[in-house]
Amino acid sequence: MIRCLYVDDEEGLLEVAKEFLELEGDIYVDTVSSVDTAWKLLSGSTYDAIISDYQMPEMDGISFLKRIRSEGKETPFILFTGRGREEVVIEALKCGADHYIKKGGDPMAQYAELANLVRQIVRRKEAEEAIRYNATRFRALIENTRDLVTIIDWSGYIIYSSPSTKNALGYTMDEIRGHSIFDYLHPDERYIEDILMYSAQMDKCGLPAEFRLLAKDGTYRWFRGSASGYLDEMDKRQVIIYAWYIDDRKCVEGELVARDRAYQGIMEHLEEMVFTLDEVGRFLMVNKALCRFLNRSRSSLLGTPVTDIASPEDQELMFSVVVSKLNGNHGWSKHIYRLANGKGVEVISSVMVANGLKRILGVAVPRDRCRPEDRSP
Repeated sequence: MIRCLYVDDEEGLLEVAKEFLELEGDIYVDTVSSVDTAWKLLSGSTYDAIISDYQMPEMDGISFLKRIRSEGKETPFILFTGRGREEVVIEALKCGADHYIKKGGDPMAQYAELANLVRQIVRRKEAEEAIRYNATRFRALIENTRDLVTIIDWSGYIIYSSPSTKNALGYTMDEIRGHSIFDYLHPDERYIEDILMYSAQMDKCGLPAEFRLLAKDGTYRWFRGSASGYLDEMDKRQVIIYAWYIDDRKCVEGELVARDRAYQGIMEHLEEMVFTLDEVGRFLMVNKALCRFLNRSRSSLLGTPVTDIASPEDQELMFSVVVSKLNGNHGWSKHIYRLANGKGVEVISSVMVANGLKRILGVAVPRDRCRPEDRSP
């Protein structure tokens, strides 16, 4: 329900206006015949809109408007004016009136227009307040986050970057605003440009991906981030990027890769089939014995989900075991699977954790017979 205050010294007009404005049931009108009475109501009540006559004996409508605005009240204000008072209209708009309507003509058409105008300016006010509220919440959020939050326009130029940019890369917002985000992207990660532009054009979420950004000291630092396109309040297409620092994790990953290579050198010549899986269940290392058993090249296995080698009947079982291990069941366990090549294997596996990174280490041996009761998890 829209609450409206109507001020006019012609009491006959007040009754007619109230009847017409309340006709559809979504507007409720309080009517008063003097500014003093109106001010008393405004002191104790909240209204969604104010309608005021211009020419009144105690105080004219513009003076009433100035008083309202001087008190910091932003209530939408509509001025009722007589014919031929264009200078009054101009003055009212300068003083903060939201709209005006000239008196006269067909009363039904005039009050129908007034009712529609009240609805429009109240909806607009609500929308503006919602935007301001969301903008305030957004600013409070991003100015206190440790992650990078950057807004770019449709062509990649930086509009805003959160204060955390100073700690992460060494730049203040003034130093990078207006520059292209791609000036800071490592040459090997230029593919990110296509993902960001896709996000901007389609208003969809792009990434997540890992990439390096140029810091003020000339070094590159690793981040993982996601991006989402949207239209701002002016219908301009923009992209918001969220990124978090992963340099420490990348160092650990580098150490693990080097260690994995050393392990692979040892495990390469074992008769047992040995493999490791990454944190999402993809092959990270396979030895020769496993490649021979699967009749697959090493390159065709690395990076593929382990469930790809299972038979359709056992893919769900294998998937559930992998998920269980990555989600906390880190101890050694034994399971039997049927593979897509028709063979059976018995797999003993466990989880290794280093600096928060999980790896599944598995050892497999051929299983000629694979009974259903053997394959229970």
